[in-house]
Amino acid sequence: MGGAYSILLQLSAEHAYFPAASAGNVQFEPTPQCAALLDRLGILRRPAANGLTLLGQPAARAALLAAPERLDEFEFQVFAVDRHFSLYTALDAPDAEACLYFHSTQARQEQPGRWRLHAAEQADQTAWSQAVAPNKAAALAGPSFRPARPAFFMVLAPADVAAALAGGQAPVFLVRFGARKSHWKYYFLSDPGLPHPAIVDLDGELRFTARGYTALPGKRPALTFVSEQAVEMRQTHAQRLQLREQGELGERILIKRLPNASVAAVGRELAEGSTVTVLVSEIYIP
Repeated sequence: MGGAYSILLQLSAEHAYFPAASAGNVQFEPTPQCAALLDRLGILRRPAANGLTLLGQPAARAALLAAPERLDEFEFQVFAVDRHFSLYTALDAPDAEACLYFHSTQARQEQPGRWRLHAAEQADQTAWSQAVAPNKAAALAGPSFRPARPAFFMVLAPADVAAALAGGQAPVFLVRFGARKSHWKYYFLSDPGLPHPAIVDLDGELRFTARGYTALPGKRPALTFVSEQAVEMRQTHAQRLQLREQGELGERILIKRLPNASVAAVGRELAEGSTVTVLVSEIYIP
């Protein structure tokens, strides 16, 4: 094969949890069969900010366009380096064996040269596949060539790749994930000792309900507040919250800026007056 290398296509993942919808730290890796196919076609793979870039010479593009039916599918395992991926991703697995599986036959063209591998704007529950033989998801989920379990699989049919390449651009195949929501729960370990403390959102978006005192381990009571609304999880939140005393003579700022929630402390508890459990982000203020 001769000629200069150029971008053939790009594989990408976007996630609402990260700034600018980047995917954070994910790694696309071809299965052994796919790696052999890429080598045979002379296609190079290079990590990109949101995924993987595949580069090839003109002969590789010609081979994809001329006879896609003679090629195997392009199979990729995608690993999330962040161990909290499943926690902040808005998808609940139907069971422990299910895997997230995206195939190019489900692609929707968002704009010229850009293909989303799920029908909705963000991946939904239909992306889950039961890893039961003999389907492709089972074949991929079984033999993994590294210890970690892939966050999801992306599979491209050669015919779909050829059709996208025929448009003349370097196509992008992507998946997009939404972020879970949680209620923010503040525990004030030092009692402010005032009759009317309240959490105030400077942007007027969140409202908090006082829950009285919660007995923490060691029988230490903590003044507790819970957000009335669930908040989408973010790597960096923009909320501006204060603890204030709302007395008869007006408001007084007790804590100028409260820390925002993180995925470091998330659990489930019963919603107030309900038998339904909700996600709760716990924030402890010394």
